[in-house]
Amino acid sequence: MTNLDFKTYLNTKTQLVSDNIKSTSKNKASWVEPTGYAEDRKYVSLNPGHCKKVRFLTIDCDHDRYDEFPGSFPKPLCTVINRKNERHHHVFELATPVLTDVTARWKPKVLLAVVEQGFIQQLDGDDGYTNTLTKNPWNKEAWSTIWWPDFKPIELKDCTVWYDEEETKPANDNAKFVSIKSVGHGRRVNLFNHVRHLAYQNYFRSWNGEDSAVYSAAYALNATFHRPLPDCDIRSTCKSIIKFMNERYIGGTGTPYERKTPKVSDKLEILKDAIKDVQSQGELYNATYLAEMTGFPTRTVSRLLKKI
Repeated sequence: MTNLDFKTYLNTKTQLVSDNIKSTSKNKASWVEPTGYAEDRKYVSLNPGHCKKVRFLTIDCDHDRYDEFPGSFPKPLCTVINRKNERHHHVFELATPVLTDVTARWKPKVLLAVVEQGFIQQLDGDDGYTNTLTKNPWNKEAWSTIWWPDFKPIELKDCTVWYDEEETKPANDNAKFVSIKSVGHGRRVNLFNHVRHLAYQNYFRSWNGEDSAVYSAAYALNATFHRPLPDCDIRSTCKSIIKFMNERYIGGTGTPYERKTPKVSDKLEILKDAIKDVQSQGELYNATYLAEMTGFPTRTVSRLLKKI
């Protein structure tokens, strides 16, 4: 596996790179540059589009047991090791890349999150790692790299057996405290999704006075993490949820995702009124101009114009 060519194997024009991810001497610790220059950087994004499509799953391990794998655990493409302390990155290649954009299909993203959590559990990895920048396996000066000869790209559906739900289930006897599946990368996303679902399910007409329940749920879940999040992350997550509950959530219908957004028929009426205003002034209009007037996204306006 050592003859893999960096540029050919990654097959992308540009890469997100860094020489020191904790740099304070530069305005930006990471930047994008042509793949031909990225080969010698210490850290590089292995995923196309800088993580909008996940082709490589990296597990960050802060211990020195880089050659220990449980039972029949799949071997990674490579393991990139820090020579000083033997902390390392295991890099797994997916047989089928997963789109993680907001418009992508939900089920593959959930499957990816479950497998990621399972691998972190089994390899004693850092569940706060974002899978964005990886120790560059091709940089021989900065790291030592093991290219595993028995490596095979992994199928996510075959790897869910490594996920132990009991290890991530909240330790709380409150009946309102429900168990939510992992739906993203890392502890912050899991915390956010768990607490917001809890807030949706326990909303009754008014949210006044319920702020303390959100904080209690967040701190209770955080206590179950192998590496708890700092208090500042808990507070910012709770503030975001409370703001949404106060300003946009309707509730009272049992639908967790109900929001105060206009119906398609309402949007059409708003758009028709905007067109009338423009025509009455004798001006020309397009989707971009109408988007500025109505506050709707340009793509939404373009779609609605076809219905008028």
